[in-house]
Amino acid sequence: ALSAEAKELRLEGLLGFSGGVSGGMRVVKSENLPGSGEWLVYPLGSLVVVREMNEGVIGFLSGHSHDVSCLCTSQDGKILVSGQDAHLGTAADVVVWDLQAACQAALDGVSMVCEDHQGKKVLLHRLRQHKSSVRAVAINCTDELLATVGGRDDNALVIWDLNSGTAICGKPAHSGESALAMAWQHHNANRLITCGSRHVRVWHVDISQPKLHPMDASLGNLKRVMRCLDIGTNDDFAYIGTTTGEVLKFSIARDGIHKPNDPDRIRPMLKKVSKNRVGSGVTSIAVWTNKISGNDNIIIGAGDGMIILYNSELNQVHAKKEAVQGAITSICLSKHDTFYLGTDEANRYRLSIQNWQPELLATAHAGAVKDIVFPQNCSDLFVTCSTGGDVRVWNAKKRLELLRICVPNLECDTIAVANYGAEIVSGWSDGRVRSFYPESGKLKFVINDAHVDGVTALAEVSRKTSSNSWTLITGGRDGRIRGWRITSSHQPMIFSIKEHRAAITALRVSNDATKVISASADGSCLCFCLETQVRKLALFESNVFTQISWHPDESQLLTTGSNYKISYYDAYDASTIRVIDGSFTDEMTALDVEPIDGAWFLTGSADKTIKLWSYDDGIAVAQGLGHAKRVNSLKIAPDRSTAVSVGNEGGIYVWALDQDLCPLPHK
Repeated sequence: ALSAEAKELRLEGLLGFSGGVSGGMRVVKSENLPGSGEWLVYPLGSLVVVREMNEGVIGFLSGHSHDVSCLCTSQDGKILVSGQDAHLGTAADVVVWDLQAACQAALDGVSMVCEDHQGKKVLLHRLRQHKSSVRAVAINCTDELLATVGGRDDNALVIWDLNSGTAICGKPAHSGESALAMAWQHHNANRLITCGSRHVRVWHVDISQPKLHPMDASLGNLKRVMRCLDIGTNDDFAYIGTTTGEVLKFSIARDGIHKPNDPDRIRPMLKKVSKNRVGSGVTSIAVWTNKISGNDNIIIGAGDGMIILYNSELNQVHAKKEAVQGAITSICLSKHDTFYLGTDEANRYRLSIQNWQPELLATAHAGAVKDIVFPQNCSDLFVTCSTGGDVRVWNAKKRLELLRICVPNLECDTIAVANYGAEIVSGWSDGRVRSFYPESGKLKFVINDAHVDGVTALAEVSRKTSSNSWTLITGGRDGRIRGWRITSSHQPMIFSIKEHRAAITALRVSNDATKVISASADGSCLCFCLETQVRKLALFESNVFTQISWHPDESQLLTTGSNYKISYYDAYDASTIRVIDGSFTDEMTALDVEPIDGAWFLTGSADKTIKLWSYDDGIAVAQGLGHAKRVNSLKIAPDRSTAVSVGNEGGIYVWALDQDLCPLPHK
């Protein structure tokens, strides 16, 4: 159980970004914000991350039950609004945050903010009107009105009073097509533009009625799916990106509210279509005003990763075209003619208008991160793998990616650093084991058909001699445990054990390299002699075991599973010593024991928490909050100064293990 005096684990670093959210990354610079006044805001799963640009202070806003789908900020920088996806037919919330208070909480060391901070409300309003998803949110130029657009199953445009959080009026965004993007005019607080599949609409909001008055733009014979837009500085034109790669220029002037029988004298219409097309469609667009000429220029982000500058006549500006990795989903303007880019592969870039050379700022996994491992006796590096089919090597101190190994169209479920750090061994969803060189990332060997339906667990048997060969133990979804003799030329199978009836979730080899213990989803943990493959120990529970670990002196075993419990077992006869509640709401998923004297251990759970436990007392003395989804794996660094956890949201979290919580073992 969590101690009443439990402290909060300090988050030292974060690598994670939900880059697939259109317009999800925002740079907010305002005198109203604390610290330097410049903060980066972006989604990570169901959380919203606020990061101070200079000092790197990180805070999390927790108020959504599902992934964040859109966000926006007010003109004065005080308010943040975020929308979410939800299950079909269920309410999708829009949450209004006090960004000023959220940033102050991050500076005060509060990593996770849910409702309030020091008596001041951070979550101002929770708006429930849309079903299934929220497609877009936007605040008008006077910071008085909020507009929200629902997803395809909802497709409603709703106008809210931002101060009170009450709905003013609403209307279907279009009778037959979905609205995909939205923006308010810069100088007219009652006008906004929506676009989507084969339509562009200019809306007038009449607060006195209250009522929404739409006017469709004239498209002629043009039929396009329009998914992003921005408005020119003087509100004369809207620039819209399409899925087919063109940029459209619309005049957005329109009549005011008139009687039903009065004709339209001024109507929005298509003015120009760009001659050039970009690959994979336009995924983001932003208008930048040239301070010298005063003309609008359009920054185009493409699905193939091209970032291009157009002039107001939709002609490409010479030498203003570069490529980044991933479809560009966010373009945010900053000071000194600099802007930031976010891509769907979770990369963040900075680019200057003058030199037009993208500078990579941060990378992260785009899919769920499945496993993390440190090399033996090395705390400066760690290795992760993800469902996106990549294995990455990271600098633990600088939080920089050093190497990326990609295998397309596959998922990597488990990794190990073997052979004294000379190989990165990985288990894949196609049933193969692949080994890579850690310096170059080149493939060293492949074990074909190691397991049916995928390799789920790996363990290296430490060598007693200076032989060039070594032994690898693998576990698969087929319930088999297999041993392989790894040499420079071939990798023959030594043994195959089939005593589990479900996937192997963990393998641990004893310090003397004589036995291996396995945990399985069938509710059993079995210990085998590596020399004879004879079972030496077995324990059975009504449980899906997710992790197992030896105590450093190998007198006890520690397990976690779907029963929310952490169980201690005697390693001699498998008798139960102690069972404690690891979580009260969800299964336990990750476990690592302090490797020297076992005085403490760390656990992760599907309830999104990391907990630090006293081994002897069985009490959680600290808790880490920051994950947005299930924690898949965690490891304590060999120097025991930090721990790293990974989860389904794609985040990599580096936690500081302070000496007052985790004293070094006695010599």
